[in-house]
Amino acid sequence: MNRPESLPLFGVILAGGSGTRFWPLSRSQYPKQVLRLLGSESMLQATCGRLLPRIPPERLAVVTAASQADVIRLDLHRQGLENVKLWLEPEGKNTAPAVGLAARLVGEESDADIMAVFPADHYIREAAAFHQALDRGAALAQAGFLVTFGVTPTRPDTGYGYLKAGKPLGAGGLKATAFIEKPELVRARAFLDAGGYYWNSGIFLFRRDVFLDALAQYLPEIYQGLQGITPGVSPDALAAAYKKLPGISLDHGLMEKADNVAVVPVDMGWSDVGTWSALHELCPADEGGNVILGRALDLDSRDSLIFSQDRLVATIGLEDMIVVDTADATLVCPRERVQDVKNLVAELTRQNQVESREHLTVERPWGRYTVMQGGPGYKVKKVVVDPGARLSLQLHHRRAEHWVVVQGEAFVTIGEETSTVLPNQSVYVPVKTPHRLENPGAEPLCLIEVQTGDYLEEDDIVRLADDFWRAQQGRK
Repeated sequence: MNRPESLPLFGVILAGGSGTRFWPLSRSQYPKQVLRLLGSESMLQATCGRLLPRIPPERLAVVTAASQADVIRLDLHRQGLENVKLWLEPEGKNTAPAVGLAARLVGEESDADIMAVFPADHYIREAAAFHQALDRGAALAQAGFLVTFGVTPTRPDTGYGYLKAGKPLGAGGLKATAFIEKPELVRARAFLDAGGYYWNSGIFLFRRDVFLDALAQYLPEIYQGLQGITPGVSPDALAAAYKKLPGISLDHGLMEKADNVAVVPVDMGWSDVGTWSALHELCPADEGGNVILGRALDLDSRDSLIFSQDRLVATIGLEDMIVVDTADATLVCPRERVQDVKNLVAELTRQNQVESREHLTVERPWGRYTVMQGGPGYKVKKVVVDPGARLSLQLHHRRAEHWVVVQGEAFVTIGEETSTVLPNQSVYVPVKTPHRLENPGAEPLCLIEVQTGDYLEEDDIVRLADDFWRAQQGRK
């Protein structure tokens, strides 16, 4: 086998999920991968940062849903990761089509490239052990194996899938002999006692040509459906191809069937951070075993997680509970039922509740806005524009806007007129009138926006010019 450090990797980060088990903090338009659960970086930013010592940004690609493009691109932008490619799926079809799409978009000239596939929202404490495992996995992938990382289990966990490993293959790898779905506790304990079993990390490495050969053999519908997809494919052509693809995971569709799968055992302080209970296990706890995040006051609770985004949350005598409070929704559930949060979100989605989709405060590349109140014919927002930033030049077909500056200095364009608007001053933006809001100052600009009209949703925007990446038609 070649020396692993001589083997370049092309990194593919899968970021298409919505993280429903982290509701109400995670929403479909603000998914788990952009949450800052374990520090100042989002899960996606931390994943990119972990890879950069090994893979340069121009050889990284994030695969996500088209509906999440803006929030993912904004998350990368705020970390200075504009060189990372963003590949958009027209609809979610699970991990096998997502990786198949990535293999096509890498391009034929990269046929022998080693693709390294990572979830966007996992936690890895030991970066050095992770990088060493990447080098071992790269050597195995170069030799023609489909490689996956097997995490050394530290407890009999029923929330993870398991891998059974057999004979050594060289480069620190073992032959995979079985993939096991999330087991019952008794079986998980038996795995731990027997040894040779590993948690399935969802991290993969393989040569592009080896992967495509396996895709053709085990998932021919996906292989054939993506065969005409090349770099630069139009969104319409990709959408037409995706409609015909089955939805299936890479594990079930390919890795469980192939006979050239290698496991790289690794102990790297890994967690998939799949639920609020998993977050409880990763965060420092008080003497009662409680993890308290945010503005909360507790008396006599034990082994609970209490999260407050803004408001004061007070709890007394809880045991093994999860309490998560955001500006517009609150979750209270036993820790043993955290997996059921996804069922709750499914019902919210079925009812078309806005709390399943977005927060009251929405991040934008120029700053943020918060919906303060709304009703038939009106909506009130607090808009904060970062120093030196400006919104797109835009117009609305069905709403007018009134802006009242509260803090800072606004430079405003309305039609052909420009003006400076100071605190306690206001302007009116008529329907169908091009307008732009800028902050020329060194402090945040804060204003209150009152919208009036018969339709007040964010898709009533015609964007005429923009400083960022956004399409002509879309959100502010």
